[in-house]
Amino acid sequence: MKRIAALVLIMVLAGCSTVDSKDIRTSGITANYVVTLPETADAASVSASYRVGTLTFVELGDGESVTSSGGGKDVKLKHHRSAGVTDYDGQLDGVVDAGTEITFNLTRGKDDDSAPRSTVKLPERVRLTAPLAGTTYSRRAAIPVRFDTQTSERPSMVTWAGECIQTGSLELEPGRTSVSIPTGSIRAATATPTPGVKPATTCPVDVTLTRRTEGTLDEAFKDGHITAESQSVRRITSAP
Repeated sequence: MKRIAALVLIMVLAGCSTVDSKDIRTSGITANYVVTLPETADAASVSASYRVGTLTFVELGDGESVTSSGGGKDVKLKHHRSAGVTDYDGQLDGVVDAGTEITFNLTRGKDDDSAPRSTVKLPERVRLTAPLAGTTYSRRAAIPVRFDTQTSERPSMVTWAGECIQTGSLELEPGRTSVSIPTGSIRAATATPTPGVKPATTCPVDVTLTRRTEGTLDEAFKDGHITAESQSVRRITSAP
């Protein structure tokens, strides 16, 4: 979900638009599907968006729909449109087991090719046990990161982001369930300060652990991605 949200934000800032699907062939569409497993929810969140080019979203017309299924459940994704951005989302209640295959099915009208089988398998869920939310850490000290998960052959990624720091990341090889963010890895932001405004040196920082799988997009599409990811987030405070 975060990947689509970030993409949507970029599109909004750049000035995007939406067109009706009636004049767009499936072979000209870039599809983006994301499945997200929040840490606590007993459901998989599913999202879809379609584009032509970079800044133009495709809105499905009469007789067209996108559904998602997996684990014996299925859902018709609901349409959303805001500031020129069009996407579709829903959730599969109770579908959280690692290895479960999630399928997206785009059904189109009789004059266009449908794309019934874009698939991705759910990764193992992750849960951060360190750092603890609300804790303050100096950038002059290492930050311990630990998490619980099932045994996995997939790597994990630790990222950190906040208003007063530079965004960064560490990749953990399969089998690892702990790491330290080394001293000096979290650096103060280098953005040009606003005249007359003292830049903040202490701020909230989100430490996020992500495990992601890549799937297979239906061959009817021109291009795109399909991913599934589990995430755990802890908000700490970063200080000099």
